[in-house]
Amino acid sequence: MAPTKLVLQIAVLSSELLVAASASMQAHDAAWSSSNMGQGVVIGVLDDGIDAGHPSFRDEGMSPPPARWRGRCKHAGVAACNNKLVGAREFTRHLPPSSARAGAGTHGTHASSVAAGAPVRRRADGGAVVSGVAPRAQLAFYQVCGAAQQGCSRGPIMHAIETAMADGVDVLSLSLGDDDDGVSFHEDPVVAATFSAVTTGVFVCAAAGNKGPTPGSVTNDAPWILTVGASRSHASDHSATIPAFSSRGPSRSNGGVLKPDIVGPGVDVLAAVPRSSPDGAATFASLSGTSMSAPHLAGVAALIKSAHPTWSPAAIKSAIMTTADASSVTDETTGAQASHFAMGAGLVDAAKAIHPGLVYDVAPEEYIPYLCGLGYTDDQVNRIIFPAPAVQCVGMEHTEAKDLNSASIVVALTEERPAVTVRRTVTNVGAAGSVYRVEVDAPEGISITVVPGELQFDEVDQKASFTVTVERAPGSASVSGVWDAQLAWLSEEYVVRSPMSISTNF
Repeated sequence: MAPTKLVLQIAVLSSELLVAASASMQAHDAAWSSSNMGQGVVIGVLDDGIDAGHPSFRDEGMSPPPARWRGRCKHAGVAACNNKLVGAREFTRHLPPSSARAGAGTHGTHASSVAAGAPVRRRADGGAVVSGVAPRAQLAFYQVCGAAQQGCSRGPIMHAIETAMADGVDVLSLSLGDDDDGVSFHEDPVVAATFSAVTTGVFVCAAAGNKGPTPGSVTNDAPWILTVGASRSHASDHSATIPAFSSRGPSRSNGGVLKPDIVGPGVDVLAAVPRSSPDGAATFASLSGTSMSAPHLAGVAALIKSAHPTWSPAAIKSAIMTTADASSVTDETTGAQASHFAMGAGLVDAAKAIHPGLVYDVAPEEYIPYLCGLGYTDDQVNRIIFPAPAVQCVGMEHTEAKDLNSASIVVALTEERPAVTVRRTVTNVGAAGSVYRVEVDAPEGISITVVPGELQFDEVDQKASFTVTVERAPGSASVSGVWDAQLAWLSEEYVVRSPMSISTNF
């Protein structure tokens, strides 16, 4: 098969970097205080190499890995692991030695430290502290790529994911994406490997790609993956911009699920790179790309997992999406408000994501009738869900893409189907006694009706269902296009937002 290429874009170091780094740390202070900085969670990073001796991977004050951890330190470039870097494996033996060594792991070192690097005080620039998003989480590194120009083969990626599952990782971060456009789920073994990961409770996040602003350029778009686009932060006015390079939706493969799911810092991200000075001093550099935003979200997922160890991958994904900020995100290419196909649910807010109020949960087996509903054959579905028991779509009640219980809603209105109703179920993870009322922001000419308009919960983990009917507003003109909308559930304490994408063809 064709290689899967690293999604990497390098930016020039600038005077704005320390401002961005400091702002990012301040934004996570509240999240750190309620999540113990990711302690007890193991993040698995698949990439091109790591400088294990960098101070970002020291283990001062770190507890030993969880008792369930079964990983090993078996990597030619890693002399020893510790209580921060708890595992290191290599899957690039098939590559020429020069290719496996090329770049000395700049990309992998950077991505790993973004996700979970320990706080390190720089010698330059006034001694500013650089830290990963989840500095108390542990890291397991899996080398699956050689030189960036040579890419990463699917075989090693699959093997690494399977190994990471057996090792006991909690979160997987993939800063790589497929170079082939329009690869169906059943043709990509990495999709099957990530499905297996989710069925065992492993959260998977991956880069959306650097092929923006072309529509439909998003990659890593399976519905069980958190697909991460890139944002450029503006600390002075607390706003963000979607850079032109960040890949855009809609997905060409997943049918009815919004992609990307979220955006996170991906421009001028300051983090560790392999040491270059003779005294072994810590070295940092700025890189840009969705390769930087994906590990950022892996760190956020680790914070949530640390605070809520029993939450499913889908619940964590929902918490990240429904608490995102969509109000202050602009698109660099247009200067206007970013669309959902550019920003997904919006810019991640780590502190709010730990306390989302409600979550849209999806059990792994619910993806199977969804895949059947997309029109995949039995053989194709079984290739995706392997090694789960084989299924037959015939006789199974299929799930329309619009009805998968995701935090986003995507519908298409046509002359033949001028009104569409979707069903969703939310789970209360907030206060035991709480009441939520609905609020809808619909585009002109579109009517959105939610029934019931109020949800009442008496217990934690209680579920409630509702329907959303989308149709052309009476008397409105016949217009074709794609429109953004928003549905939100509001209580005294929480705001739970769902992005909506509505296409019309009248």
